[in-house]
Amino acid sequence: MKLKRLISVALAAVLTVGIVSCGAANQQNAGGAASTAAEATSAAEQPAGGGEQTAAPSGDGIAFKDAGKNPYTDPLKIAWIPTAASEANGTAWGKGIEQELQYWSNVEFNIFDGERSAEKQTEIMADLVAQGYDGIVLQAWNSDACAQAVKDAEEAGIPVVCINIDVNTPHAGLVAMTDVEAGYAIGERIAADLGGSGNVVIIEATPGAARGENLQTGFKQALENHPDIKILDSQTAEWNMEKANTLMQNYLTTHGDQIDAVFAHNDQMAEGAGEACKNAGRDDIMIWGANGETKALEYIEDGTITGTVYTNCYNQGATAARLLMMYIGSNINTSTFTKTPVIKMPPMTVDKDNVSSITPEMRW
Repeated sequence: MKLKRLISVALAAVLTVGIVSCGAANQQNAGGAASTAAEATSAAEQPAGGGEQTAAPSGDGIAFKDAGKNPYTDPLKIAWIPTAASEANGTAWGKGIEQELQYWSNVEFNIFDGERSAEKQTEIMADLVAQGYDGIVLQAWNSDACAQAVKDAEEAGIPVVCINIDVNTPHAGLVAMTDVEAGYAIGERIAADLGGSGNVVIIEATPGAARGENLQTGFKQALENHPDIKILDSQTAEWNMEKANTLMQNYLTTHGDQIDAVFAHNDQMAEGAGEACKNAGRDDIMIWGANGETKALEYIEDGTITGTVYTNCYNQGATAARLLMMYIGSNINTSTFTKTPVIKMPPMTVDKDNVSSITPEMRW
């Protein structure tokens, strides 16, 4: 019991330190966001539907399984299910997971393509439960639609760690980008570059996506400090570059010379907006994305877009793998959690002045 108690304390310490240290970096990168931004993080970064997240599971102690596996000697099977295996961030997260798991020669690591479908991810999860997998890392396509599959896996004794997009049921953990803070940092940067006055259009994520909602919350919160900056329009392009290109063309037709800046909820949509502005001869419009994928960094270098918020996805994937292996090795029963532990990754605001600091080995 003493050993289990020590593991309980260690778990809480690891998760708390992860959040606190990342939070300090976020504040520095965001230029010292106001206290209201911190309050919004705790409120707005909850999963849709009223779920709640915290730094560690609730209660005085942590439940343990009666029996488990030795993470260094017993054969283990770990799965990674991105929303789409072909996307840049999904590939980077997968490489980070794989790089971390290489230290365990007894671990079999497999990747399953979610095909941008909650139904497909649910089908994969059910199959992994049936095969007796030991751990799953998931980037959920939909927080509600994937929740039951995660719950079923947890109840079968398989810890599930989500990356970036959470599901609406308690589970082993979430390793997330700092969305509210990132949105706030971009809002403050646009306001500064506009001199506190101007007009912005927003290209939104798929409706209901927690990451998009949180980015929007932080961005709008920053603009509350700058009442002379107006949002002319805000519509979804569903995370898609081509749809963002079309939407930006429509914005240019509707709002014309009124547009001073664009905020897109991800890099691909920023890239689509950048192409539309370039084709229209509008090099006077600032365009910001979020994520920090390699193509976006190249677009910043050639002046097609203005900036993004970079997150090291390799490290994010490795962190998810470490957390999962810790659960397997400690024999903690994550199915008893009433709240999902969260680890946040520190972002970095990137523009033409510092994009070279993102070295080739850091790019994804």
